[in-house]
Amino acid sequence: MRQSGWGIVAVSGVWLSLPADAQTNLSQASCRNADAVTAIGLCTSTIESGAASGEFLAAAYSDRGDAYANKFDYEHAIADYDRAIKLNPNSARAFDGRGLAHANRQDFELAIKDYDQALRLDSHDALAYYGRGLAKFGLCDIDGADEDIARARALDSNVGK
Repeated sequence: MRQSGWGIVAVSGVWLSLPADAQTNLSQASCRNADAVTAIGLCTSTIESGAASGEFLAAAYSDRGDAYANKFDYEHAIADYDRAIKLNPNSARAFDGRGLAHANRQDFELAIKDYDQALRLDSHDALAYYGRGLAKFGLCDIDGADEDIARARALDSNVGK
């Protein structure tokens, strides 16, 4: 049976019939802006729906990784960032997220590798500089930490506040 490209999606308790691409965009916006538990459910629905692919699917995995990280479930967060990176190896955001998850597990070497890759993809990524600075601090590289944190703040004066 051929799909029409339309489907039913619930938004704030109201069921709407939307084209598949609109469902994907709406689901991503919802899972990015919801509390962690709700976001995990919404992102999982987006992932399992089959409607998202490519960068949209990678973003859904990154969003769910963020939600898992917000629940301090770094194992699941890292697994989702891994999937996002496999789907979109040019996603600085996924490398940032995975770097933060590794840092929160006190695996600072892996965190620095992820932040390095995020910065190769986006040399103006203040959060990657800041995260890498904190990871360097965790390894007692005070000079490197100070340099990265200063660079992060030069790019975005609000980073780390």
